[in-house]
Amino acid sequence: MKRIMKWVIAATLICCSVVDVSAQPTREQLAQIRVGKEGNFQYWQSNASSLAQLKDFVNAVTTEGSEQYVPVRDRLAVFDMDGTLLCETAPFYMNWLVMLHRLLDDPGYTPTDELRAFGEAAKAGMYNPQLIDREMDDRAQYVQAEIFKGMTMEEMDAWMMTFLEKPCEGIEGLKWGTALYWPMVEVVSYLVANDFQVYICSGTTQDMIRPLIQDVLPIGRYQVMGSECHYVPEGKAEAFGWETPVIMETYGFDDLKGQRTVRGLFKQKGTKWSKVDIMTRQLGQKPILTFGNSSGDYPMFEFVTTGNKYPSIAFCLLCDDVERELGNTAKADKCRKACEENGWVPVSMRNDWNTIYGPDVKIVPTSIQSTLHAPVQKTQSYTVSGIPATTSSRGVIIKKGRKIAVRQ
Repeated sequence: MKRIMKWVIAATLICCSVVDVSAQPTREQLAQIRVGKEGNFQYWQSNASSLAQLKDFVNAVTTEGSEQYVPVRDRLAVFDMDGTLLCETAPFYMNWLVMLHRLLDDPGYTPTDELRAFGEAAKAGMYNPQLIDREMDDRAQYVQAEIFKGMTMEEMDAWMMTFLEKPCEGIEGLKWGTALYWPMVEVVSYLVANDFQVYICSGTTQDMIRPLIQDVLPIGRYQVMGSECHYVPEGKAEAFGWETPVIMETYGFDDLKGQRTVRGLFKQKGTKWSKVDIMTRQLGQKPILTFGNSSGDYPMFEFVTTGNKYPSIAFCLLCDDVERELGNTAKADKCRKACEENGWVPVSMRNDWNTIYGPDVKIVPTSIQSTLHAPVQKTQSYTVSGIPATTSSRGVIIKKGRKIAVRQ
């Protein structure tokens, strides 16, 4: 009897360790999510039209003898990241939060007064995107490069792994290192099982993406494309930048022998049409499948589905779930309309998925998050760098009588 009881207890513990993925996942558990070649999805509604279209497309391009067959070497798929593979609303894009953590909360880094002031203005904008104009958004790319300048690739990896332990705001029990959408992890796994090469092309800096996906998604580090900085010899960190281009071949082995290779200044942002530029240069051919979630991905959709010598398809993820995710129905409606007009496949987070982050992850919106996506009202008050600031008109912050952010 004792032996039987011991066996039952042991079996129970084994079973619990297997199914514990239903709780808040670890990165190791996320890495275990697998969909075979036949498409045994668990986290999608079985009757979802978008899933059926994905399976039909994959079946057609992988069946030898089919008129739509695509050779393995040409089965390229490209995914956006923020809002497509990873949460982008807790409360904002991951690269923005990485920047703010470095500027405002990292005890190992001391920013200049100017950088700290930018960080605090950017934080105000994070909670009300109406306040982020093109100038601030572009400036953020330079700041993200500046604050990590001088780090090696390995040092950046290590720093990012500590950031990935940071909790997602407004989502109970979720960390940034596990904020991947379970159904999309399945999609990536399914495509890889069918001999697709899966790439990421994102506005987030590629050095931030690689540690996030490493050992979690079946995507190699070399398959990540995104916003980027120059990598330079340590003694030349200021020499190579977008505003002061220098031909790197100027420096030879004798000049730079023994120097570490480190992050330098900003090079390129990976959004909108830049995604097409990056894919064309780095892939050398058109992908046949793409996933995105916003107007910033529309150029990528158009590139993949227009003039392709192979069958091609574009999927647009709709952020229409406000119960299991911090969704935005207005944005979802715009994306759905764009899909209808252009022949792209809409994917509803609300209707097509059984879960998003797992059944035990709860949305707990904070009061400040309720301002996200809300229109800016006249005379609305903010604090920027500790100084009271108000909006005198839509999208304008006034600080010390000087306009520092505008959104038309």
